[in-house]
Amino acid sequence: MDNQIVTPSSSGQQTKVTITRQKQFIGSMSGGICRFVITVDNTEVALLRQNQFVTTYLKNGPHKLRVSNDCSVLTMGMRKTLDITADGTDQEYVAEVGFWGQYRMWRTK
Repeated sequence: MDNQIVTPSSSGQQTKVTITRQKQFIGSMSGGICRFVITVDNTEVALLRQNQFVTTYLKNGPHKLRVSNDCSVLTMGMRKTLDITADGTDQEYVAEVGFWGQYRMWRTK
């Protein structure tokens, strides 16, 4: 896990980006027991259980935000990746896994 990305820095312009894992349907493939792996630009920043969140501070510019899970047997390559642009305004995203194991992530702010 990269602690630098979750700590604000006074050098350069940054955007505060918060990712929250919603409570998921218990019948989904991971059964609600697998932690979500939150990755920014191929760097793992957090392992989230239901209703947990992580706040990152990204240098302004384009980034890749990805969610997958840490139960490798059940993953079957399922993940969701978003191309985001850190532009100096606070951003919030929500991630969840659906009934059939599909990952969803969207911007709420």
